[in-house]
Amino acid sequence: MSLIYLSSSSSEAEPFSLRIASQCESILGSGCFLSKNNGIISTHKIRSEIEACDVLLVVITKTITEETEDISPYNLIDNERIRLEIISAINKDILIVPVLIDDARLPEKGNIPGALKKLLDCKPYHLREVFWSEDLEVLLEYLEEELSFIKEVKEKLSESVEVNYQRLAEFDGRKPIKVNLESSDFLQLRKMIEAEMIFLQKARGIGDRKAEKNALSALALAYSRLGQTQKAIQFFQEQLIISQELGDFNEICSLLANLGDAYAVSGNIDRAKSYYEEQLTLAELKGLSVFVGSSYNGLGHVFVKKEKIPEAIDCYLKALENYRELEDHDKQLELLVGIGLNHYKLEQWEKTTEYLLPALDAAKYLENRKEEVQILIDLAESYEKLGKKELVKSHLDQAEDTLNITDENWCSSLMRRIKLLRNL
Repeated sequence: MSLIYLSSSSSEAEPFSLRIASQCESILGSGCFLSKNNGIISTHKIRSEIEACDVLLVVITKTITEETEDISPYNLIDNERIRLEIISAINKDILIVPVLIDDARLPEKGNIPGALKKLLDCKPYHLREVFWSEDLEVLLEYLEEELSFIKEVKEKLSESVEVNYQRLAEFDGRKPIKVNLESSDFLQLRKMIEAEMIFLQKARGIGDRKAEKNALSALALAYSRLGQTQKAIQFFQEQLIISQELGDFNEICSLLANLGDAYAVSGNIDRAKSYYEEQLTLAELKGLSVFVGSSYNGLGHVFVKKEKIPEAIDCYLKALENYRELEDHDKQLELLVGIGLNHYKLEQWEKTTEYLLPALDAAKYLENRKEEVQILIDLAESYEKLGKKELVKSHLDQAEDTLNITDENWCSSLMRRIKLLRNL
């Protein structure tokens, strides 16, 4: 089960933390730790609880950010407990989500201790009393996606970490180290990094370029998972040089895509675009059709970021054509939805339905119930824009029927979307 730690910036924030925790437990099925602003602070206990969690929610009320005539960096967030909680989460690379209640805001950079400055890089979510249900739904959907990703990472890493330790042990003549991620956050991932750094040094020492490339690949992946994009980029680029030396064009294409993704995450959209274009050129030159769709998909994301929606749609259509040739149904579903929703942004409702309808068929074919329900709701929203009330009702009924036979954590948030649409 996923665990969420809710840190209350003040006693005024505690009732809001309690409300959020209740929803996280009932809708997301997550266990919650609630910090208290009174009582004795146990440093060890707080650190242990934080380390056991997947997410730290920092609930901030207006009292913490009120301006005064004489404000110092250390009295803006003057609660010893919250400082410890945030720093513990930062040190363990745990996802931090600031939750701003009503008019609360994050402090300015100059008004926050250096150890807490990373808090300002975290995406905040606003919860307003008057729009509590709607705002909370947005937050819960984000947490659901992140918790699902973290769970997937842990499952993959629990095996890969052990494999890497085994590999290192064989290389170094030591006994294998058993590793599991069931009750930890990313601590084991950090251990894997330590092992891979040793492996990298040894591979370089004996001039084994393939072993060096494998270690660089593991390190790049690890730092990507930790959200340390610049370090990931460094290792991807070093791996790329070796792959170019070895003439491994398939891997070069993969790495160009990885670099494009990494630069996109870091916000350097132009650099991301250049790597996707380089990948496309190489894929077409070497006849590596499996990477053509990936290139156009990446370029589509770039154009979305640049708010050039028609150009994005054009790229997505080329990617879709490629994935149809490859018979990759999962990617076809993803692209049909993406194309449809981008037409929605352009207020092209008919075009939206033109792509969402085959997307619905694809979701049913893949037995992806969550995507099926989401598409049904998206179609209902499009038909509402077109004034086709009967089709709105029909698709909402289908979505609700599917939800009624599905027992998953995500059902509650989608059911709320249905109720909101029915009230329009």
